[in-house]
Amino acid sequence: MKRFFFLVYAWGSTALFAALIYWLATIPNLQVGNSMSDDLIKVIFRMVLYAILFILLYRSVIITLKSTVVRLANFRSKNEKIEDAQFVLIIETLVVVLCMVICVLFSFFEEHTQLFTNGRNGAESFLIESNGEYFKSESISPMSNSTYITLNAINESNKDILISILSVLLTGMVAYSMPVIGELEMAIKHKIQKDLKEKKS
Repeated sequence: MKRFFFLVYAWGSTALFAALIYWLATIPNLQVGNSMSDDLIKVIFRMVLYAILFILLYRSVIITLKSTVVRLANFRSKNEKIEDAQFVLIIETLVVVLCMVICVLFSFFEEHTQLFTNGRNGAESFLIESNGEYFKSESISPMSNSTYITLNAINESNKDILISILSVLLTGMVAYSMPVIGELEMAIKHKIQKDLKEKKS
């Protein structure tokens, strides 16, 4: 039961942070200024958001594996040290790749949401679709049964997705080269369990 609550804590914090990013994407008319410094703040903020999302997701998967797979939890055994170290390296590589893919897909999903949020699209020109045909217009089409997306919004979305991908790649490389994420919480958990056992005995 204690392991269950620990996993709920790990995945719950990840889900809450993902919900925060999604909520920010659904706020209407959330804009930064047009100056270069404002754009730089937006880029840094987005990179930090997706770096934290990757770390939380990676930590949740690692904690889940270390809590459920005995060989991962005790990979420093003397009998199979080399084999276990190789096994852990393979698993960590797969986890990093999986978390990168999930974060990038989440970025596409979040940007798609922003395309249909009021005040988050540009207003320079529009891509009109009517009866399967696409054309560019400077105003919203008055025709019935037509849909439109602002071209400025598409450009902004592409830029934001690329920023998210860059952030996830950089964070993934750091997490892979210094595999300490999740270790600290697992060590604290084991210490608390050890202290509780000693108090009981």
